[in-house]
Amino acid sequence: MVNKQTAILAWPTFNFIVRVDRLVRPVYPDWVKKPMHPELELAGPAEYDLSKLELWLHDDQKDSMVKGEVIYSHLKATNTLTSCLDLRDGFAIQAKGIAVFRRFFGGKSAFLWRSTAQSLFSRILVPFLCEFGGEIVVDWNWLDRGWYTDHPALKFQQVVPGT
Repeated sequence: MVNKQTAILAWPTFNFIVRVDRLVRPVYPDWVKKPMHPELELAGPAEYDLSKLELWLHDDQKDSMVKGEVIYSHLKATNTLTSCLDLRDGFAIQAKGIAVFRRFFGGKSAFLWRSTAQSLFSRILVPFLCEFGGEIVVDWNWLDRGWYTDHPALKFQQVVPGT
């Protein structure tokens, strides 16, 4: 008689807590002339849960394409750049691995607007995380390009006092 064993399959457990050293400024690529918002480089929590992040879309982005300049202008005009994530957050999320990235952002390019920068050729770009070749990569997009529904900004959720 054949002895049958039952295998119990369990979902892997992931650590969704991200830790970022906010005392260290982000490291930009060599082609960056200047960060657009150095005053915000030390902002943000030192620790947070990925599941609590907001994948934010501009209202015009929800049903059509919108230029990056429109999104950037809105974030500046509403003083919400501070709630956006930056390059350090991107690298910390990248270090969590592809399975964690797919769990929260699968199929999306997640933008890190607080690290918007000017290139040596005076073009404004914003970094983002995406999956490429089975890995998480940090890439950059020019503001004159189009953003779609799968291009959310990563933002910390706003805490409403008394809730």
